[in-house]
Amino acid sequence: MKFFQLLKGFAKQEKPALLFFLKLLILSCLLKCIFFYKNYSITDHWALQSAADLFKLVKWSVLYDVFSIVLINFPLLILLMACGKFFKYPFVKKAILLLFTIANTTALLLNTVDIFYFRFHLQRADADLLYVLRNPLQNGTGIVIVISMALLVFCIIIGTSVYKHLDRLSAAANSNVHFYLSNALMLLFCLLFLINGSKKTVPTYPLTAVKPVQLPLVQNSFHTFLYSLYRRNEILIPDKKYMPDEERVKLFSIRKKNNSAATTPKNIILFIMESVPADFFDSSSADKVAMPFLDSLVQKSTYFSNAFSYSYSSNKGITALLAGVPTMTDIPLYHSGFVSINHTAIGDELAKKNYNSSFFIGDNYDDFGFAQCCRWLGIQHYYSMENIPGYRQMEKHTMGLHDEYVLNFMAQQLAKVKEPFFSVQYNISTHFPNDVPASFNNRFPAKNTTAQMKTMQYYNDCLEQFFRSAAQQPWYKNTVFIFCSDHWTPANLKKINIDVVESFRIPLFIYDPSSEIQHVVSAPVSQTDVMNTILYYSGFKDSLLSYGVSLKDTALNMHRTVFTKTNSAIYHAINERYILGFDAMEGKAVYCYDYKNDTGRKDDLLKKPRFNGADTLIHEMKAYLQTASAHYRKKIN
Repeated sequence: MKFFQLLKGFAKQEKPALLFFLKLLILSCLLKCIFFYKNYSITDHWALQSAADLFKLVKWSVLYDVFSIVLINFPLLILLMACGKFFKYPFVKKAILLLFTIANTTALLLNTVDIFYFRFHLQRADADLLYVLRNPLQNGTGIVIVISMALLVFCIIIGTSVYKHLDRLSAAANSNVHFYLSNALMLLFCLLFLINGSKKTVPTYPLTAVKPVQLPLVQNSFHTFLYSLYRRNEILIPDKKYMPDEERVKLFSIRKKNNSAATTPKNIILFIMESVPADFFDSSSADKVAMPFLDSLVQKSTYFSNAFSYSYSSNKGITALLAGVPTMTDIPLYHSGFVSINHTAIGDELAKKNYNSSFFIGDNYDDFGFAQCCRWLGIQHYYSMENIPGYRQMEKHTMGLHDEYVLNFMAQQLAKVKEPFFSVQYNISTHFPNDVPASFNNRFPAKNTTAQMKTMQYYNDCLEQFFRSAAQQPWYKNTVFIFCSDHWTPANLKKINIDVVESFRIPLFIYDPSSEIQHVVSAPVSQTDVMNTILYYSGFKDSLLSYGVSLKDTALNMHRTVFTKTNSAIYHAINERYILGFDAMEGKAVYCYDYKNDTGRKDDLLKKPRFNGADTLIHEMKAYLQTASAHYRKKIN
């Protein structure tokens, strides 16, 4: 009886705190439910197959949310207990309450934003958000302003409510409250720690109780963001030694030398196509874009029909393309503490062969950190929106200048440079939200039905104008043009289906005006092959460091394996028939599909006792991860 009286008295004394934490938990759970519903269709229905699956999700979801709420507010409770007397000073009280109001509001905001941003990032918020571009706020259309204002109103409403609750909590505080509440939460903190084991931060990877596809559903965005900041300068894959180095090198080595090189150095232009899926070029796809010029170019090019991006983001795609190196950190490699790792700086190597190198983009200067990336790679000239004369009077879209202006400026600059040259154009019109100029004439409205398809046709028209002008230049016939997407994106954002294979498939082709022959290569290829290919056309015959091979290499064959990264834990090994999902944190395979025949990815071959086709892929994946781990940790010089 005394126990229940004590419990009742405790609940009464702690009512302001209990209500505050309960409301935060309910709101967090509500956001999880919306997140579940909003992204249900793009995640294979979260792989829910039984009530037991749902129970695990609910349990871990609540655990993550409780942990995050405690993590944010526990310091406040310590302050209330140890420094309560200072709260009689209005300035001190308001400053402390404002600090924790901002923290709680930020946590709720991150969870809210992830409801909509997850389909682009395909994982919960992490430190990469610190490096996103600023263009939408500067050049945004009306919808960007509306969204920004809505988020501001959301923050004001939530922040005001949180502040009022914290004010009541501090007003109700007394010595007993401080003691009971702080110790109760300390006990909860310790229980969470014991449940998860002796990890650095709890809960953390690996969470093996749920399936990999379900992990974002149970996580809390504030926690993933905070944990990502904590490990921002750490390589995310463990330092595991799966095999002796001699065996590893035989399976996967980053010390390369092109088997052949062009006898006469070529000018090289790389078009990095923003957010363009392979479907836009696939005549058998319902999302094939009507783009006569690019289609005609493909008919005279070497097209790689089984090309894959490394990751889902631009700042990882550019590193794979221009450095031949995968990003094994949450943040861009060129912003991380691993920027000093040994790599082949393509601009410096081409400069040794008297190449002039340049990079063109319609963004503001150094959006995505691309200017820093170019400096890191030794690319000599970086041209952004501000370098284009009269750019303030030119029509802009959310991401910056429309592609026609950038390509026109690029053509003018290339007419001035001495051959040989290497140039990159990173287009941005095909980036979400896919704005087109007011003057754009959609010649195929019945075929180009989505905003993404329309901007691809617009980019096609811009390229047609560029090539019409370039064909008149003396350098044209001695130039090779490489086209590659920076990452996959859905052809229709209203009907998203994230497939483990198709969500990495991108267009990649090479056009050489001096040899207009159609050739389709079906061997698996990767973005990391592009740097080797650029060096091939320059006549480069020296050793280089790359995770890829030259697309002109005679060793390129059907039995090759390429690697992709889904999130911080899951990597893929893809060959001509199978795709293997591998948890790098646990060091084990999690699924394997025959993607050529099992288009629905319903038959997990790892569950078949007699299937041994994954063994080779597992071994190759281990060699790849061990190599990357050693490279990043500077065990490979």
